[in-house]
Amino acid sequence: MRKNIIQTVWDFVGILFRLVLFDQSWLPKFGWTTLEEERLGQVLGCLEGKLLDIGSGPNTLVRRYGNGIGVDVYDWGYGTVVVEDTSQLPFESYSFDTITCVASLNHIPNRQDVLLEIKRLLKPGGKLIITMINPFLGDIGHKIWWYDEHHERGGMEEGEVGGIWQKDLVEMCEVAGFKLRLHKRFVYGMNNLYVFDLSTAS
Repeated sequence: MRKNIIQTVWDFVGILFRLVLFDQSWLPKFGWTTLEEERLGQVLGCLEGKLLDIGSGPNTLVRRYGNGIGVDVYDWGYGTVVVEDTSQLPFESYSFDTITCVASLNHIPNRQDVLLEIKRLLKPGGKLIITMINPFLGDIGHKIWWYDEHHERGGMEEGEVGGIWQKDLVEMCEVAGFKLRLHKRFVYGMNNLYVFDLSTAS
């Protein structure tokens, strides 16, 4: 109990360092988890069956989970399948039990088309998992996160946004045929985990 309190206080003290000043690779040296680890920690416990991770970057989630495929429009290596358009994926319908967009849907300009493609690819009873920050925090973050991958690839492209408001995200998913099952906040309440089921009405 005392150890948890000390860690909570230390995490609070580290907010500025964790979110702004330090490269994410430095954080474990100070006993802080990276933002990626926080996201993965939330998502891994929700995964079932065969996974498709859209916007997978270096394929960390798939490699950690061990049963799935990661796709991205950029070649980050580590087995990621590079595609031209994540709304037209080279997989048969009903191929996946779980599909994830971990901090990636806001970086996909044709988001609504991708959500429809996810619906095509999910098996009956499958689920969609999204992590997302809101636009206010995301716009600030993408300006000050000097260490993130978007600076590495030259900044955000047309149609990308810093984040998506909860109301807008839920509405987009409902239009595509999904129903929100779970919403949970993490990382000081600034990040969001969403778990959607296929709507029985769709």
